[in-house]
Amino acid sequence: MLKGQDLLNAVSLYTEQGLSRTDMAIKCGYCQVEGNNTKVLFTAFYESIMEAKGIITAQVEKDTLIEEYPDNDNIQQLIDDGYDVDAIKAFIELYGEENLEHFDESYQGEMSGAEYAEQLITDCYSLDIPAFVCIDWDATWEQLSYDYDEQDGYIFSRHF
Repeated sequence: MLKGQDLLNAVSLYTEQGLSRTDMAIKCGYCQVEGNNTKVLFTAFYESIMEAKGIITAQVEKDTLIEEYPDNDNIQQLIDDGYDVDAIKAFIELYGEENLEHFDESYQGEMSGAEYAEQLITDCYSLDIPAFVCIDWDATWEQLSYDYDEQDGYIFSRHF
């Protein structure tokens, strides 16, 4: 399998030659031959291209986070549960690694404070607000921010 600059050079050459993405992946070594069948490893191919271009893939971010905190089993569990790596990092930045066991009960989602305020009020009070009614959701968030934190676009409850 080609990696790094060799992979980028090959992809560039094959693109100029008009090869299909399938043929490019095979020529660069991203395939498995099983009898008469060839299985193209597109995910590995595209991740290698992204890594060669300096774009970090989701798997690399997960691995990096786990390596950063090798003694914290909560991180692996949160990743396995499908939580976003950036949300986990934001929580650690706010509350510290030692509080990761409370991530589930604290995490409210990825949105702005004003969006969260609108969602919370609408959900809790079953409001069907007509479109012509103007509510200052930023001001509402200011009131809610005594109980919640916003970090890097993620909302967390302080009460865990």
